[in-house]
Amino acid sequence: METKIKPKMTTRKKIKIALLSVLGFFLLMFVILVYHIANARPLENATIQVSRIDFDKPFDSLSAADITQKLHTIEGVKSEIIVKRNVVVYFHDNTIADSKKVYNELMKTGNYKAERFVLPPGLANNQVCPVIKKDGISYKFSKFVQKIFN
Repeated sequence: METKIKPKMTTRKKIKIALLSVLGFFLLMFVILVYHIANARPLENATIQVSRIDFDKPFDSLSAADITQKLHTIEGVKSEIIVKRNVVVYFHDNTIADSKKVYNELMKTGNYKAERFVLPPGLANNQVCPVIKKDGISYKFSKFVQKIFN
């Protein structure tokens, strides 16, 4: 019986296999990325907004609980309400109630000296998301892929 001796792998063949493996890996990652972008669901909380009301004096524990309870009764205000010192930060659905409506409703329920926090005009037009820039390549690529599949 003859035994066949396998020739040793050459360096060129090893490099070729390594390059094909790396290329295959990146191709697989690209396909997964495109699939992920194409099947992205709209955010469930896309209409949630954060607003703030500044009061003239700090709250004690009873008045903080009172403000929280009164904000909960206003339609559109979510359960996350933060009361610290003389500031109330709350989350609300801006399709149901905007910050002006919530402020007016709260002022009707009690005699408070407060003002609604409004961003200065210079900050109001700034981009909100610090991670993605709308003129960046990743944002443009994501929008392009979503247009293709949607």
